[in-house]
Amino acid sequence: MSLYLKMPLILVVVAIIPVFETISVILQVLYFKKTGNRIFKMTPVHHHFELSGWKEGKIVSVFSVITLVFCILAVFLV
Repeated sequence: MSLYLKMPLILVVVAIIPVFETISVILQVLYFKKTGNRIFKMTPVHHHFELSGWKEGKIVSVFSVITLVFCILAVFLV
């Protein structure tokens, strides 16, 4: 739909969680190669939250709410 509307950047807003997961992996790899330390306990970032004590259901719920909020935001941007 975003390509049909000639607004491909809206995909970044709608797919904020996959974008955030991908960026977390890229940052982790680059930072680890440069310093030898880690930013997150494990990537993708949802594993970091699991290792921090969050239950899987909570992670799914929080990520779903974030996705919903950003999808609503994308509708208003169109």
